[in-house]
Order: sequence, then structure tokens, then C-alpha cells
Amino acid sequence: MIGKLLKINIILFFLWLLPTGNALGLDSGSVVVLLSDTMEIYQKPVASFCADVGLPVKRYNLHGDPKQAPALKKKIFREKPALILAVGAKAAYIAKIWTRRQQDIPVIFIMVLDWQRYSLTEGQDNITGISMEISPGTQFANMLLFSPRVKRLGIICSTKFAAGTQLRQIRQTAALLGLELVVNSIGHPREFKRAFKEVSPRVDAFLMLNDPLVLSLDNADWIEQRCVKDRLVCIGQAEELTQFGMLLSTNPDIPYMGSQAASMARNIIIRRQKPKEIGVMAPLGTQISVNLETAAKINLAVENFPLHMATKIFSH
Repeated sequence: MIGKLLKINIILFFLWLLPTGNALGLDSGSVVVLLSDTMEIYQKPVASFCADVGLPVKRYNLHGDPKQAPALKKKIFREKPALILAVGAKAAYIAKIWTRRQQDIPVIFIMVLDWQRYSLTEGQDNITGISMEISPGTQFANMLLFSPRVKRLGIICSTKFAAGTQLRQIRQTAALLGLELVVNSIGHPREFKRAFKEVSPRVDAFLMLNDPLVLSLDNADWIEQRCVKDRLVCIGQAEELTQFGMLLSTNPDIPYMGSQAASMARNIIIRRQKPKEIGVMAPLGTQISVNLETAAKINLAVENFPLHMATKIFSH
């Protein structure tokens, strides 16, 4: 009987030691996941986030309709959220508006292409996130690993992108690696093909940017065929581009992005780190995909070493 009571007391003691919601930093409600839509690509990072954050999570979905935002806000803000994970551009922008006058509610955004054009961090210190863009250094290093002879790289971008910080970073990285950049800017997607035909004879390789004005379905389909015709090393930032014919892509590890966001959330909620101090982070996990059929068509011999680094190989 005494031994049984001792065991019960030991169990109760360790239960008492476990942190409560307030001890974890949850002075307010649950962590909220706000989805822009029901897109399948959102499911894996959200699942990783929920598994790794170690805190109570409630999910809400805009279903692609920003008009649902007022009704959702009423539900969510009945109990002040400890943090909002905004998934996709619509959710990120809505979360920014919701917290404009409540900047004690931190927001982390993920899965937002070209996040700068939404001015998500402008005027607000409570917003941080993870960029969808891979650093130029990583992209160029992978390109040179598969094709060391590249010296001149072509880029087509919108006039807005041309004036932004991303192109400056690309130029600086290219200069460090001894690459010559040939840049052409456009004001409309229909100008892309003309711009590419002007750039192509002057370069060895071409980088397809995640620029909404450039990365249309029509342009992506056309560029994959044109790169083969012009014998160019064409690289992108999405596995789907490689699957359908582009030589090489370096893209974020989407499921791991949820784990990275979970770590950021715990740092904010438990360790009281400020979102402004974190800033917008580059994705920590990357994936490399290569299309060997395209390599053969452009007469590029790919060595075994870079192939071992690829996370996905398409050979059809």
C-alpha cells in the first residue's frame, strides 16, 4: 500500500512539474493557422508545423475568398491568438490587416511568392516569415556544379523586380562567382518571348525567376522547349518546371518549411523573441531536381557527383 501511494505521489509530482499554457508563454489563446485556400501544396507544411510546434493549434480557412475574413476574424479573436501562421498570400495579407492595430499578436507567413510586393512587413513589427525564394548563391552554386562552363547568365524580369533588392543581390552574387549577367526587363507577360529571343544568343544559361509577370503557364511551357532549341542551361525554382523539361531547379523543401516556422513560433511565444528581430528568413531546407532527358538534348554530360546531390531525377 505504501509503495502504491509512493508511486502516485511521484507521478503527481512530475505532472506538477510539466509546464502549463502560461508557463509556455501562452498568455492568450491558441496558435492559429490561417490558410488562404485548400490547395494540396499547403497541407504538408501545415502538418509539419502542427506536429513540431508543441502548442495548441486551431485551423481556419479563407477558401480563396477574402470576403470571409470578417466572419473568421470574429471567431478567431473571441480568444486573442497567441500567434497566427498565415499560409499563402491572401492569408498573409489578411493577417497583416487584422493585426495592424494589435501588433502584440505575432504573425508568421509562409508559402508567399514574391512576398515583398505585398509590403507585408511595412509599418508592422509583429510580422515575420519564410521566403519562397532560394538565395542566389545556392542557385548559382548548384548550376555551376551541374554545368561548370557557364559564364554568362540571362535573366528576364518585370520592371518592378528590376528596381528591387532581389536583383541587386543576384548581381552581387554573380559578380562574386565571376558570372556575367544579361538582364532584360518587361512590362507585360506577352513581352517575355521577344525579350528571351534578344537575350538567348548572348548567354550560356538562363534563370527563370519567381516573378509573377514572367512565370506564367504559357511562358513556362514555351521556355522549356526554347531552352532545348537554343542549347541553353535553363534553371528554375520549382520542381514542376524540371519535371516538364527544364534542366535544373533548386526550390525550398516545402514540408520542412512548416518545421522551420514551428521553431520560429516557439522562439516568439516561449523565448519572447521579437518578430522584427527575426526578419524574413530564407528557407533552410532545399531540394534539387534535374532532368536528364533535357541534359541529353542540350548535349550536357552530367557527372555522378552532382547527381548524388539531387533529391529528384527525371529521366522519363
